[in-house]
Amino acid sequence: MNIDPSMLAASPVLGLGGAAGGSPAMPAGGVQAGYGLSFTDLGHFEQALSTSQARLEARPVQAPSEALQAMARPLEYVNNEAASLAEFANRAVEAGSAMTPGEMVMLSVRCQEFMFHCQLTSNVANRASDGLQQLFRQQS
Repeated sequence: MNIDPSMLAASPVLGLGGAAGGSPAMPAGGVQAGYGLSFTDLGHFEQALSTSQARLEARPVQAPSEALQAMARPLEYVNNEAASLAEFANRAVEAGSAMTPGEMVMLSVRCQEFMFHCQLTSNVANRASDGLQQLFRQQS
């Protein structure tokens, strides 16, 4: 991707302003990138980031706690239910024959049940989130 210097000069994002002649005003410390940030600052940040990543040591991954596993169970259930519905629908398509009215009703009922479980899980998660927010507000 080629960048036209005249577009760069008049860019409000980079904060270069662009003079009437099309040449940007260059500060002494480097090209300013809005809000007082210069490209040299970005270079220093990238260098500091790479040196900090070099110092990081590998740590073994811990197994999820019991509480985290309990929180994930409803999501796993919904995921398994979706996979089961997809498998049922794929089998019906691969059979090549039209679904019987009973199979269509059964698929509709299973879809409605799946949507109910999704809404229930979402509602529980939202209520838990609201409760935690209220708890943090009371403690602060």
